Amino acid sequence: MSNNNHSTVVTDDKAQGLTQLTYIDRRTTAQFMGVNEKFLATRLTDGPKRLRVGSKILYRLPDVETCMKQQEVTP
Repeated sequence: MSNNNHSTVVTDDKAQGLTQLTYIDRRTTAQFMGVNEKFLATRLTDGPKRLRVGSKILYRLPDVETCMKQQEVTP
């Protein structure tokens, strides 16, 4: 009898790799955007969406890119 449950078990190493590709910390986000970390900490309403995990703040790279595109200035 075949099991039709297609759930996938994610190992710790695989989970860390996925997380590192999807989420970046405040320092890396600030470097990517060309701003300092304090700037990001104060941009609570018009900055990129963020996720708090315990005391750590993380940003999804697509959200950071979207935020940057919204800040584009046309000549």
